[in-house]
Amino acid sequence: MQISLRLAAIAAVMLAVPVIGAEIKPVDSSTPLFRIFAPIPVKPANSAAPAGLTFDAKHPLLVVSSVSDVRLARDRKGVVIVLMPVETQKFAAITRKYNQGLLLLEAQGRVLQVVQITAPITDGVIGFKYPDQAEVAEYLRRRFRIAEFK
Repeated sequence: MQISLRLAAIAAVMLAVPVIGAEIKPVDSSTPLFRIFAPIPVKPANSAAPAGLTFDAKHPLLVVSSVSDVRLARDRKGVVIVLMPVETQKFAAITRKYNQGLLLLEAQGRVLQVVQITAPITDGVIGFKYPDQAEVAEYLRRRFRIAEFK
């Protein structure tokens, strides 16, 4: 009895510890999960219209094709991802450079979100809350097939 309890406790600890360096790819890995771009201001033809943003599709700052972890947020609607170590370092450098600025998160040919960087993100953990970032959260849930909305 004592040995089986110890084995059960060891198994529970092993299952709770994430695998370091594991690579999780979306179900359809033929396209990147998302790309990050620096925004380029666009002057409207009509001076009364507000200025817009675009990006240079040929020059992404970062291309993310897989992550080391993906999970539902505590509310069971949002999504939390952990970038791979190499992307974590690149993303940290990008967020340091664009601190207090904007970045564009693009996937499958459309901008999913304009992200305001308020502080450098050095740990590679990026959370997408629901409902504030519902479009990105739903996109990631669909790509990884985790608790998809019906």
